[in-house]
Amino acid sequence: MRNLLMACVCFPLMLAACNGPLDVTLSDSGDPVKGKAVKQALSPEEAELLGSYVAQHTMAQDIDYKMTVKQAIAARRKELAGNKK
Repeated sequence: MRNLLMACVCFPLMLAACNGPLDVTLSDSGDPVKGKAVKQALSPEEAELLGSYVAQHTMAQDIDYKMTVKQAIAARRKELAGNKK
């Protein structure tokens, strides 16, 4: 029982430690510390994709701020691939 309790406490902490800067939500990316980590982790291409995704969906007023940076980049790639077809 004690081991189960310890696992219930430690497992979420280990998962939280595994999150990288691209797992930050769009709403949290405005935080100075998290935003700096995101900017350092992004390649120039990813930064461009993220910026265009945020701009496009902010103007359309359908942006999901609970989405992670990684998900936003993937969504923008998918949108651009769909536009090329």
